Amino acid sequence: MAENKSREDRILLLWRKTSLGRLYLELGGLSFALKKGFSPEEYAFHLWRKGAKIWMKNPSPTAGEYLLKEAEAFRCFYPEVVFNILKTDEDRAELIFIKGCLGGWGEDPWRHARHLGLTKENVCAYCHESFSIWAKQLNLKVHIGPQRNQICRLQVIKGGEESDLSKNKRKNSKERR
Repeated sequence: MAENKSREDRILLLWRKTSLGRLYLELGGLSFALKKGFSPEEYAFHLWRKGAKIWMKNPSPTAGEYLLKEAEAFRCFYPEVVFNILKTDEDRAELIFIKGCLGGWGEDPWRHARHLGLTKENVCAYCHESFSIWAKQLNLKVHIGPQRNQICRLQVIKGGEESDLSKNKRKNSKERR
């Protein structure tokens, strides 16, 4: 029994290191893109503009189905992040991140971003745009970001268009170049 526990602890430790490596890879890509003159929104568009329907295995999921699939991925790829699912209805779904977020976790969640020259604003803009672009492929609209109480909230609404803010940021960035 103790041997199994020790093996499980080693596996959990390795998985946590893997999830941290994945975070560094994603934040490193964002840092590189910003240094080359791209915005967080442009980098998100480059990475997440395709593949949602294949990943979801359903071209038009409900808001609840989508959120539950994302929650499954969060548990797998972000084992240190704690969240609560508040609602999984057909037209609306919602969760809040209680401890950490997809941009970092632990005592100092933003240490990895800072190490790569990123700000919280860079990471939040990238995260917001990534979810917006991904969900749009599934006819969903997503709002993600910190609320007034600084708790990050992910809301999913069935039937959605890309936000005007996202479109304008990509357009303005292209015009600058």
